Formats: sequence, structure tokens, C-alpha cells
Amino acid sequence: MVEDKKFSEALANEDALNAGQSGVTSMRKRSATLDRRQFLRQSAALGLGSLIAPSVVRMGWAASNDRIVIYQGVSLDSLHPYGYSGGGIVGIWRHLIEPLIQMDYRRNEYVGVLAESWEFQGRKWVFHLRKGIRFHNGSPFTSKDVAYSIDKLQNDKRSLQGSYVQNTEVDTPDDYTVVLTTKNPNALMLSRLDTRFIISKDAGDQLDNYTNGTGPYKFVSWQRGGNLVLRRNDDYWGTKAQIREVILKGVKEEAARVAGLLAGQADVISNLAIEDVERISKHPRNRVERVVGFRMYFLGMNVNFKPFDNKVVRQAINYALDPYVMLKHIYDSNGAVVNGPLGSNWVGFDPKIKRYPYDPYKARELLGKAGYPIGLEVKLYFAPDRHLKGKEVCEVIADQLGKVGIKVELVSQEYAVYWGKEGVNGGKLPFYYAGSNGSDADTYFDQYFRTGGSKRINYSNAEFDKLIDEEQRTGDQKKRVVILQQAGRILMEDVPFAPLYTLAELYGLARNIVWKGTPDNKILAAEMKIKS
Repeated sequence: MVEDKKFSEALANEDALNAGQSGVTSMRKRSATLDRRQFLRQSAALGLGSLIAPSVVRMGWAASNDRIVIYQGVSLDSLHPYGYSGGGIVGIWRHLIEPLIQMDYRRNEYVGVLAESWEFQGRKWVFHLRKGIRFHNGSPFTSKDVAYSIDKLQNDKRSLQGSYVQNTEVDTPDDYTVVLTTKNPNALMLSRLDTRFIISKDAGDQLDNYTNGTGPYKFVSWQRGGNLVLRRNDDYWGTKAQIREVILKGVKEEAARVAGLLAGQADVISNLAIEDVERISKHPRNRVERVVGFRMYFLGMNVNFKPFDNKVVRQAINYALDPYVMLKHIYDSNGAVVNGPLGSNWVGFDPKIKRYPYDPYKARELLGKAGYPIGLEVKLYFAPDRHLKGKEVCEVIADQLGKVGIKVELVSQEYAVYWGKEGVNGGKLPFYYAGSNGSDADTYFDQYFRTGGSKRINYSNAEFDKLIDEEQRTGDQKKRVVILQQAGRILMEDVPFAPLYTLAELYGLARNIVWKGTPDNKILAAEMKIKS
């Protein structure tokens, strides 16, 4: 479990730690009286000046029903609703647009959003839509909008989300019934649709500046690299959000997000650094929210590039890595090493599958066998604005690989470049540090390793593909898990990746915000309540 003994002890000690903070408390009270000029002067010293737009500066020291400010490591690169595939960005869009269904992690089952019920009928999935829902522009939501959305997911030139619904036919027998027909029975359709959002057919072919949804918040304004401002949808079909206005800002640097929270400029921040947990926990205004995470970290090896086309080299890399060291020294043991291809909280995990043990001597031996007796040179790509302490962990990876003769050049890229069509999703990066956010092995296996699933790895194995086809047709969950475990054993032999660890999702937030956090790194303002 991610929340281990060390974390439990830290939680138990928070009250004792707070008892000695009278000096901090009195300083906070004095700070609350600062005028705007004094605050900005001090903010500049903290490196915050570039983060604080005039619309965000405020002197309150607690979140309010009027407005909250959220700092995340990612932000929208465009207003194209399908021009992205990262988990954090999914959460941003979820304020505006919605899926047919979604996973309720607390109940561990799918629940309806725009759909109120559904049936699995072999090659067909029949969805019955909620009535009385309207888009933000007032137009009614019908089955025609679902058909339009799936067409755009599949065929829009900027869509990065089409793979899950390719070869899916859509019929709309009436305004509130949608029938999805697949080439083969697909027991995984719900997991495919969980992050595939529905947009209005009124958009036509103009999706580059899309803002019209059915969600709990309406679009107000957006600046690339700046703020996304949303206002509560008072005509929302579901439970109305308590908070009137939400400002979401992409702040790439971990230290800057923490500084914003401590200064009262942010009410919620994502990807809290481990070394800041104690400081935030002790702070009179703020607290830490921990959630067992699904995000599993690994090194992707694109087999279309040398030397990663050689299985022996890939195995050598796995033997050369010691993720226990990474967890201990970078994440303060806040996580769990992945044994096999999956985290232990994923569907399809097999406790009998073990990771490659740390064995640098074996790694050197295999490199020699692969034709690299004096080692080799590679580039390792990563996005520091997306992955918690990505730079530090990649430096450790480079050091460990260097000890077996693999000289690593680290290449830092902005997330939009790293993850876009010129990066991972375009199949352009040979070797990269990444995280996969899901709860079912099928999502990860199909997306990264099935032939033609994406260009991220370009791995192909006919036996593996056959197993994925079989599990996707299998309605019996226990049988499906057994098939996924068989597929996992194939991956651990071929290792077109190097599994590392899972981490807890850590959030910093104002103490008067009631919110439990999410295991998939989505920050959803509509789920939050403000304590008076």
C-alpha cells in the first residue's frame, strides 16, 4: 500500500507538530494585514511575481464559496476538446464537458453521467441517455451529439483520442438512445468511454476554440500559459457546484506551486513534493490530502529505434535499475515498487510475476551479449512540468544506467511537446520516462503494447495481441483477469519498457476545503465544499 507506516506515523504526529507553531501562526496573522504593494514585493522575492495575475491577487487566507484558485503542473495548450490525452488535462476539461459514464472509485463501479443506464449485448452496447440536459448555449443534449462526438474523436485531424473508439459504429434510433456496435464483442467499452467526453454537434467542423459543454462550470476566459477562468453553471442538470468561480492555472515548478499555496494565492495544488508534506501539514491555513494512486511510472522503449529493437538490451536496462533507491531517496519511501508490469491496485495484477532484480553485473553481461561490450549512448526524454520530481528521478536513472556502461543524456521537454505528435504520441521518442494512469490492465496494455494501439512503443507480439482480443470479449471478470495475467508474463519476457513504481497522489489545499482527492490526479472543483 502507498500509505505506509511512515506516512501513518507522520499523520499521527501532525497535531504535535502544530503545537509548536505559535511563531508561524503569529507571522501568518501579521501577514494577513499586508497591503498589496508589500505583498507583491515579498512575492517577487519568492519568485512568485510571474504567477500572480491581477485577477488572482487577493488578501483572504481561506478559500471561499465565491472563488477558488487551483495550481496544477499542466494546463490547456489549446481549446480543442480532443487534442490531448494526458490525465491532468482530462480533469481540466471535465469541468466543462462530460462523458456518458465514469468510474466511481469509492464504489469501484461505473456510474452514469450523461447516460442513465446501459446494456452489453455482445457486439452492441446500448446507452439510454438522460433527458432534460442542455448545453451551456441552451441547445438540448441528444443522441445526435453523441454520434457527432464519436465521429470527431475518430476523424478530426487533431484528435489524440480516437484509438479507443475506432471501428465503432454509432446508431441513434431515437433522441435518447445510442447503440455502439463494435467489430467484436468488447467487454471493456465502459473503460474506453470513461474519459471520452461529449460535445455539441453545433460546433460543426470548428473545434479549435471549443467551450460549449454540459458540465457544472461554464467557460469565461482562457490565456495560453495563463489562467482558465470558469463560472458555475447555475442551470446544471445535476447537483449544482457550491463554488461560484474557479481559476485554473498551470504552474510547472513544484516549488512555485507550494509558494503560491503558502502565500494564499492558490487554494489547491497538485503533485505536492514529498519534502513539502510536513511543512504544508503544519501550516495553519493548509493541509495535505493523500490518495492511493493509480499512476504507474516506467521507462518506455520504442522498439522502432536502435538499440531498443534488441530484447537483450531492454532486459539489460531492467537489470540495471533499482527503483527502491529512487523511492527511498527521492520520494521518502512514498510509494511501492511495481512487481511485474502492473501496480498491485490494478485489475490484472499477478502477485506471482516478479520484476527483474537489481543486478548490474547481469546487465553488463547482457549488453556484451547484445553487441555492446563497451556500452552505448542513449537520450532519455522527460517532462518536468508533468511528473513529480521527474528531473531528479531521471538523474538517478542516468546514474544507475551509467554504472553498467549506458551513458545517458537527459532531454527535458515541455509536456505539450513531449506528449504531442512530435513526441511520445507521434512515436518520435526512443526512450522516455512516463506514467500511465488507469485502474485496469487492459487500458495500459492496449494503449502501449497492442499492435497498432498507438505509436508510443511500437511493440508487436501476435500471442500478446491474441490474449488482449480474448480478454476484451470476455464478460466474466475472473476469467478476464487470468487472461490479463498471461499477457503480463509475455510483456515481462519481452520488456519493451522498464516498470518502476507507483506513487501516492499528494495534494495541498486550504484547510477549509472539504475534498478527498482523486487517485487519477484529476482536480474537480465541483466535488469540493467550503467549510464556514
